[in-house]
Amino acid sequence: MKKWKVALIGCGSIADNTYLPRIGEIPEADLVAVCDIIPERAKNYAEKFHVPAWYTSIDELLEKCDFEILMNTTSIPAHHEINMKALRAGKHLYSQKPVGLTVEEVTEQIEAAKAAGVKYTASPIHMLRDDIRFAKKLIADGCIGEIMKVHTNVCHGGPEYFQYRTADPTWFHRPGSGALYDMGVHGLTMTTGILGPAKAVGCMAKISEPVRTVRTGTFDGMQIQADQLYDNYIITLDYGERTMAVVESGFCQKDSRAPQMEIFGTKGTITFVNNGNMNPLDSLEVYLDAPERGIRGWLKPMEWDVPASEMNFFQCKVVQDLIHAIEEDRPVGLPPEHARHVVDIMCTIPEAIKTKSIVPLHTTF
Repeated sequence: MKKWKVALIGCGSIADNTYLPRIGEIPEADLVAVCDIIPERAKNYAEKFHVPAWYTSIDELLEKCDFEILMNTTSIPAHHEINMKALRAGKHLYSQKPVGLTVEEVTEQIEAAKAAGVKYTASPIHMLRDDIRFAKKLIADGCIGEIMKVHTNVCHGGPEYFQYRTADPTWFHRPGSGALYDMGVHGLTMTTGILGPAKAVGCMAKISEPVRTVRTGTFDGMQIQADQLYDNYIITLDYGERTMAVVESGFCQKDSRAPQMEIFGTKGTITFVNNGNMNPLDSLEVYLDAPERGIRGWLKPMEWDVPASEMNFFQCKVVQDLIHAIEEDRPVGLPPEHARHVVDIMCTIPEAIKTKSIVPLHTTF
């Protein structure tokens, strides 16, 4: 079995908590280098996770390191430039979300990947989740009938509130980042992953906390001026005819027991319990109205409904999917065209807010 040489750039909290601890569980991947613009951080992460080499810029990484796949886990404003350099250098790529800040940026990345003949997969990872894939199978089988509405709630109290950080989180509240790009991208990806491309978008948005206090990590107690960007969004997506969706997102909920997503059909409902578990046996509940089968009520998937191979997803598996796509010459599970459509929605939302109207979208996937 070939082991693909992987490099990771961006040694922040998501790399520390999500990717670096578990990349070793992907048998086809060999992590050969980490990279960060802060030398001490790159060096410390290399030592902590037993990575043989570390670098301090994408240019140095590309010049000096022999690798085949780049994982880009840098901050949001840096994604496009780094992605373009990697793709033009002929590297296969997984990028954290959002992969770019405009439709034009994402289109440029897609075209660069095609020109270089490399595979490019784009976060968020939701459409590879076991529970969402199982829900899509139930929908495809007609279990809950025709989909009428999807309601998604993806919020938290802000990156300064619940995540332990060694770096200053102020940048999350500055132009080029913000709640829409950090959190809205999740709900929009999940919703469009279920329903497909939206036709138009509307939105209401507010600033819920103009001054925020860091509650954990190195900067505990520091105050952040957070009055430049909205942090509380209610987004509506129009699918024409009888179908629509509502996406609630932002840095406006300290916690919630509301479902992360609910899918309403003419014959039933699928709800995703908000417990952080992506195992279908734990996270899904299904309401069925099936009089022909004598069923009218809530059910949970049983063990025999879900193969064991579909109950062990973790985020590093996006790298495994990318490797399999390369080896099998098939499409990746997280196509950048889907990411571009989500960016289209996010870039159109300011117009929807300003005009208080439903604004047409122009991309598909």
